[in-house]
Amino acid sequence: MRLLASTCVVAALTLVTAAEAQPSSTSPSMQDARCLLAMVALSNSEDPNQQRMGQGGAIYFMGRIAGRDPNFDFASLKTLAASMDLKTAETDLQQRCGPMFNKSMQQVGSALGSAEPAAPPAARPAPPPPRKP
Repeated sequence: MRLLASTCVVAALTLVTAAEAQPSSTSPSMQDARCLLAMVALSNSEDPNQQRMGQGGAIYFMGRIAGRDPNFDFASLKTLAASMDLKTAETDLQQRCGPMFNKSMQQVGSALGSAEPAAPPAARPAPPPPRKP
C-alpha cells in the first residue's frame, strides 16, 4: 500500500515538473513564439517588403524569447506551428505582432536620430603597388 502511494506521489510530482517545464500557451514566451512563426510565414511572401518585415520580425521575436527564457525549447515550435492556422497567424500579425515590431523599430529609429539607415562608407582606394628596389 505504501509503495502504491509513493508511486502515485512520484508520478504526480513528475507530471507537475513536466507541466512547469513547458510554458503555457498564454505565457509571454509562447505569445512571442506565435509571433515568430507568423513572421517566418510572412518572410516567405513574394512581396519583397513583406519578406524583409518577416525576416526582421523573426529575428526580433527570437531575441525576445531567448532574452526572456534562455532555456526555451525552440523544437516546441513544430508543435505550435501544427496547431496554428493561416487565419490565426494573419490576425496575430495584424493585431499584435506587426504593431509590436513596428513600434520597437520606430523607437530604435528615434533613439538613433533617424529612421533611415546610414549610408555605407565610401570605398577605399586601392593601395599603390609596392616599389621595386
